[in-house]
Order: sequence, then C-alpha cells, then structure tokens
Amino acid sequence: MAVAKFHSFRGQKSALVLVKANKFQMVATPAYVPKEAVEGIKEGEEFTIPDGYRLAPMVDAETGEARTTESGAQLHTLVWGEA
Repeated sequence: MAVAKFHSFRGQKSALVLVKANKFQMVATPAYVPKEAVEGIKEGEEFTIPDGYRLAPMVDAETGEARTTESGAQLHTLVWGEA
C-alpha cells in the first residue's frame, strides 16, 4: 500500500497530502484529496492509501483546464479506476 502524509487543509473542500508509492521511496508527490479523506488525521501524520490509485491532473470544473500553481507546476489529485 502507498503511504501519505497529511500536509494541510486547502480551502473548505480539500486537503493536501504528500504521496509515496511505499515507505522506501524518498520523495513524495503532492496531491489534493477531499477534506473528508483525512478526517481524524492530524497534520504531519502518515497513513496508508488503498492500492490502485494513480495521480491525475486536477481540472477546473468551470473551464475544463488543468489547474497549476502560481509557478506553473501542475496540480494533481488521486483517482482510482481506468484512465
């Protein structure tokens, strides 16, 4: 199972987590999840993520465009199922 660390809440609907495929991986990938996904987990705490996820670009629901940081880096979310 993948491991993640709860980084912080972002806005009223989402939370930022840092995801690693396993505990042996050094670098984590930031991803946004629904706020409810980290309910009961404290900032900085690690937890497991169910297998079968993939990172997908976060898309603005209104414009259909990929969301990015101010510096232009693409934002990601976790999804399960086919691409």
